[in-house]
Amino acid sequence: MQRTFHIGQLVRLQLPHAQGVSRTYCVTRILPARGGRASAYLIKNMTGAERAGKAQDIKAASANAVP
Repeated sequence: MQRTFHIGQLVRLQLPHAQGVSRTYCVTRILPARGGRASAYLIKNMTGAERAGKAQDIKAASANAVP
């Protein structure tokens, strides 16, 4: 299965979110697909906060984005 994002790639959240939350994340891990679900991605922002996101919830950041 071809992945949408790769480890080390900078991404942004698709959905609007709270003020003050870092908008640029780095993909740190690809979580395996389970029970018919698609793969998910573990992403980390500049402050070290991690969250999991599905491919449809994130998009690639521009090439000049700051992590």
